[in-house]
Amino acid sequence: MPSKNIIIAPCGNKASIFKEFWLKYGDEREFEVCLLFYHEQINNPSLYTDVDHFFHLKGFKYHMIHRLLTEVHPEWLQQYDHFYFLDDDIEIDTRQINQLFALSKGFGAHISCAALTKDSYCSWPIFRQDPNAWCRWVGQIEVMAPLFSREALSKCLESFVANRSSWGMDSVWPKILGYPEDKLVVFDTITMRHIHPVGKGELYQKIGVNPHDEWADIVARYGARRHNYTEYGRLLPVNKSSNRRTFLFYQWKEFLAKKKQTINDYDVMSRVRSQRDKLLGRKVQKN
Repeated sequence: MPSKNIIIAPCGNKASIFKEFWLKYGDEREFEVCLLFYHEQINNPSLYTDVDHFFHLKGFKYHMIHRLLTEVHPEWLQQYDHFYFLDDDIEIDTRQINQLFALSKGFGAHISCAALTKDSYCSWPIFRQDPNAWCRWVGQIEVMAPLFSREALSKCLESFVANRSSWGMDSVWPKILGYPEDKLVVFDTITMRHIHPVGKGELYQKIGVNPHDEWADIVARYGARRHNYTEYGRLLPVNKSSNRRTFLFYQWKEFLAKKKQTINDYDVMSRVRSQRDKLLGRKVQKN
């Protein structure tokens, strides 16, 4: 039986991040890896022997994913619970990926992502790591590295072929999902690093269309909000180094709660009887 989590990512001849980072702690991973190769020629086939699945589909990222899940392996939509669609220029290691899958499941997220490191190339500041947050509920998640639940993916999959560039697709997903305010999550406790400038990759030399026009078109067709980079709420990290006052306040509350529980567990009459028994015991010993 396959694991319940899977990474499905594009891959070309220059890609090696999957081996250096995603599979860094290979014996610890709690997910499978499927690479979708987009170049015409595979220069080094032996590089991909450690991944679980490999398909030479020669297309754009989301078009290849759509083809994989509708034509090649449509049964995967029932076999896996969570699907992580990483770009091939995202550095995030095995342990962080394990955490992201676990937290996404625990929080019941429709779509989630790790936060970007400070030194990452970034389009939207909302996706950079916020040291004052543990996680944040937001209005939309970028196409660069979204992690989908099976249910959300089933609803959004048809949008994956709505254009070539994928620009604006992340504006459409919240619309399809009914604009939830507690199901799209950025986990600031987990980070990823985006190593290439936005809009400078090989994709933009091949698509043959203006991505800005495609963005406007897909948003209009779906009747979606073009910009929904909104924060609806957050969880705060509370420890000695972050929010120290809050940390000490809750430590004090815990101390008082334990004292109260001790008193409730050992009621007044029990204490009276205990003291009586001790006194009687001393008198018996004297006699």
